[in-house]
Amino acid sequence: MDQISPGLLIGGILVVFTLLGFLRSFVAFFFNLLSLGAGGLAGLWVYNNGYLIADRATDQPEPWMSTALGIGAFVLTVIIIRKILVFLAGSSSKDSQTRTGGFGLPGGTFGFLFGIAFAYFMMTGVRYAGTMAELDRLSKYISGQIDESSKSSFFSQFKTWIDDSRIGQWHQKVDYLNDPADTNAAKLAIVRKDPEKFAQATGNQEQEIIYDAVPVDPAIQEAYDRRNYAAVLRNKNNRESIRETISEEELLRIDVEKALGLGK
Repeated sequence: MDQISPGLLIGGILVVFTLLGFLRSFVAFFFNLLSLGAGGLAGLWVYNNGYLIADRATDQPEPWMSTALGIGAFVLTVIIIRKILVFLAGSSSKDSQTRTGGFGLPGGTFGFLFGIAFAYFMMTGVRYAGTMAELDRLSKYISGQIDESSKSSFFSQFKTWIDDSRIGQWHQKVDYLNDPADTNAAKLAIVRKDPEKFAQATGNQEQEIIYDAVPVDPAIQEAYDRRNYAAVLRNKNNRESIRETISEEELLRIDVEKALGLGK
């Protein structure tokens, strides 16, 4: 990754998809890839929120339910998006689709726009997967399952690689799914279980104030125990309570992993 920048990677994606757009036979390929991409995002979101979804249907959700729901969401989304794209193409005829370039736009333009969408959702998905990996690693560290020498996951490293770039910093401003401040709030909720490590993680004179700002919420504890980090991340009480005490800028400045000596 050190030998290639995210900007160069995104540029390569746009060039490839633009060139493919000029090849009429690749319209069906675009449809399938877009459907798979949307299915992957839907499956990932449902999997990470599977416990909350299953909890509405049964009193005792099982761990396998999140996986089953994620797979089901993936398959259903692929089927629905594929049918919608074929319908929007104006005909179910493959020949008609390839002649018109799919949506009635020149193939190259369609490919370029598709490349932009693909790059955007790719970065969104990587950032979300990286956040889940970071919360999982932090949880294991706090519980003593790993130490400071443990390496971060591929998605965590991929996320850091993107976020450190200019294009990644711009993408954060338009990322509808990921909020770095919410990520830090979730990390503080996890570290709160160990007051000594919490003091180390915040490392400032207001550490007691911040500690008291992190709510003792049974929903957070339950989500933590079930390793449902998406629920910890989306906990409204945690996000709002912390922001009532410290500003968004202060929250963003906290680097929990760095303060704890965890390498990225």
